[in-house]
Amino acid sequence: MCRDMNAGLKDLQMTFFPKAAGPWLLYRHLKRLAPLLGLWTCTVPQALTQISAGVSNETQLSSVQYGLDGAKQLIAVGEFRKAEVLLRAYLGTDERSGPARFMLANVLLRLNEPKESLAEYTHAAQLQRPSAEDLKNVALDYVLLEDYEDAEKWMKRSVEMNEKDPGAWYGLGRILYTKQRFQDAANCFERTLALDPMSVKAEDNLGLAYEGLNRTEDAIKSYRAALALEQNSKESSSEQPMLNLAIILIHRGRAEEALPLLMKASSIAPRDPKIREQLGHLYLQQGMLAEAQHEFEETVALSPDSSAFHFLLGQVYRRQGLNEKAKTEFTRAAELNGSHSTKDKD
Repeated sequence: MCRDMNAGLKDLQMTFFPKAAGPWLLYRHLKRLAPLLGLWTCTVPQALTQISAGVSNETQLSSVQYGLDGAKQLIAVGEFRKAEVLLRAYLGTDERSGPARFMLANVLLRLNEPKESLAEYTHAAQLQRPSAEDLKNVALDYVLLEDYEDAEKWMKRSVEMNEKDPGAWYGLGRILYTKQRFQDAANCFERTLALDPMSVKAEDNLGLAYEGLNRTEDAIKSYRAALALEQNSKESSSEQPMLNLAIILIHRGRAEEALPLLMKASSIAPRDPKIREQLGHLYLQQGMLAEAQHEFEETVALSPDSSAFHFLLGQVYRRQGLNEKAKTEFTRAAELNGSHSTKDKD
């Protein structure tokens, strides 16, 4: 049964064009968007007739400009799938639009579709020269594909085009850190902070790079600096500096300092198994086996395919004399290790 034509038009306009751009825009895009969005299955010809009749010289807008502006508005509010539909509809009328191609490539990156995103970037680059931001996004596509060589190449090109982009320096630092090039990563995070002194994530990742260089005291300073920045930040708090600092404190036997950090981190990210794991280690260090058991059980529940977490839980069970439960966990850990080894060989 068909939906009412006017209701369908209202859905279309309110979903994609809330600022009521006028009938010309709807006339240009109705045929393409209606079936894609499943708004209604009939009365489209009548709707087109009505819209066409309402078009005047005063209401004819540039569908080219508004199409891209509408997509930008959707991207700004995180409506990436709707932006994709709009951009694909627009490209159906102007397939050689470089700006639309680059915008679609960016949207596909945000939708975690890196292969499709790279294909669009390749197409777009044939139409116009990519910007530093575009090259940064190409690098992020390669990061999602775990191709860190190409990720590094394109992020470096982005930095060469715009040396004042803290996001590009941060992205390059993350890539180099993943490749265990800790000094180069630290240099990038320092450049990020020079450009954006209030970057919590750059300060936190600088601490990680220092840890990779065995500069533990410098790492502690960076984590504390990140926590201090968070207090003055308008953005929501991140659990990462708390977790990273707490891990060092636990390794140094300073559980009383680590506990409040982990408790606060857990309140921010209650489903992060790494936080639960560290709480388990902390309670083990204090001889609180029941509490450690609870945390490792939560860890396994959150990450059931981790052999390490099953093994840790088995150890706690064994220390409490729960031998059958311990055996079950050790067996499961061995099975997961075996399956991972098989996958590696494949």
